[in-house]
Amino acid sequence: MKKYGPTVKKIRLIKGFTRSEVYSGIISGSFAARFELGENNITAQKLFQILDNLSMSPNEFLYIHHGHHQSGHEELHHQLLEAYNVHDLQTMGKIINENKDSSQLSLKSVAAIGQVLMETYNAKTFVVSSVMNNLWDRLLDSKTWTIEEIKIVPILLPIAVNKNRVDLMPQIIDQFETNCKSYISPTNDPFQMTDQLVEMDLSLIQIYLNLEDYQRAQQLITKVTEVNQYQLTWDGRLTQQLIIAIWNLYFGDEKTADQIIQTLTRLENLYTPAIDHNLLAIIRVRQKLAKKYRNTQK
Repeated sequence: MKKYGPTVKKIRLIKGFTRSEVYSGIISGSFAARFELGENNITAQKLFQILDNLSMSPNEFLYIHHGHHQSGHEELHHQLLEAYNVHDLQTMGKIINENKDSSQLSLKSVAAIGQVLMETYNAKTFVVSSVMNNLWDRLLDSKTWTIEEIKIVPILLPIAVNKNRVDLMPQIIDQFETNCKSYISPTNDPFQMTDQLVEMDLSLIQIYLNLEDYQRAQQLITKVTEVNQYQLTWDGRLTQQLIIAIWNLYFGDEKTADQIIQTLTRLENLYTPAIDHNLLAIIRVRQKLAKKYRNTQK
């Protein structure tokens, strides 16, 4: 494994810090010299103290340490989602096939996410594969999820539906929200967990509508509108507005839905080629199905 010391030295020199400024009160000067040569190791606690003195987060440090790259599974996950957003099914299939039998659990998890996205793109129901089951078991066996796990938990919902375990959805949702909120304070959301909450709500409203559980879908609007909008990123606000538009298509004011949809469509059309086919695809499907639903209510 590549030693951390030489990377710390590289960053220290670029920032123009002396050894004393970075290491004083943490490790001795002689130990620091050997650490920067890669001869000594230090505890995680001391490394975090050093990074504080360098004004650097652990994530940024690891990104630089790995040659300005994310870890293998993070980069692969990003590639998968980029391909999904533009409906590049060929690239998605390649990522899935190359990693579904990987000995690395993190890469196998990316393949499982890809399989679910591919299956739900083509149909509402699908056969749960062994790779999906592995991901399902791993996440459900964990009482606390990391930030990286939180980001993929919504994938559990379509798996639950296709495993005939809809009864577990409230447990999954409750644990998801509890984990997200543990990272949010009234004045700060450093890891953008509010975005994750509305992303989950977008998955939820679509699943409830697919299951024809219109009561739960209708009740979801309160939670969606009560999130702290100041803690949403631009993407989070667009997701929130998409949910509000879907809700209005089915249960509220159709004119309001149309206004939001027109705005979202204009924003999407600012980019050529479009960078998020999913937004427009969701709108088209929900407009069609909402008309059918409203007709049954007359």
